[in-house]
Amino acid sequence: MQLNPTPRWTDGRIRLFPLTPENVSDAYVGWLGDPEINRFLESRFSEQDRAAVEAFVAGVNASPKDVVFGIHDIELNRHVGNIKLGPIDRNHGAGEIGIMIGDRAAWGRGVGAGAIAILVDIAREELGLRKLTAGCYASNIGSQRAFEKAGFSVEGVRLAQCLIDGKPEDVTLLGRLV
Repeated sequence: MQLNPTPRWTDGRIRLFPLTPENVSDAYVGWLGDPEINRFLESRFSEQDRAAVEAFVAGVNASPKDVVFGIHDIELNRHVGNIKLGPIDRNHGAGEIGIMIGDRAAWGRGVGAGAIAILVDIAREELGLRKLTAGCYASNIGSQRAFEKAGFSVEGVRLAQCLIDGKPEDVTLLGRLV
């Protein structure tokens, strides 16, 4: 699913834009291959090249239940990450958020929280959703903080749900009514 950009898609520091296969750059593909960046991403389990990433983006755009945005940092003047909403459950008015800040220069600057807050507005105003959820590895403190800054609360924990470097890792579940 693709949406048309509106003035609501920015907070003055960052702006969201519809991510298309044409936005897949060497830098973007490089993020997915960097072990420090992909440490908390499920994509780390498969080889990522330009064709695979372009196919992923095209597939999300073709889905009626998903929407994906690039995150543009205005100060850095470049694409620094992505944020996805989906699957969207129209029956329950709910959707799941996933986010990746791939450009290290954008880390620790509030970019994630800003992108999540903008996506909350899009979910409410343009998609008519009532609840958003997310999950993150328990050791991914930056992701949890970004969601909490955007008004999400911890709703639960899935104990030992995943493995990082062969060791069990909890998954923190977050949610927010929009």
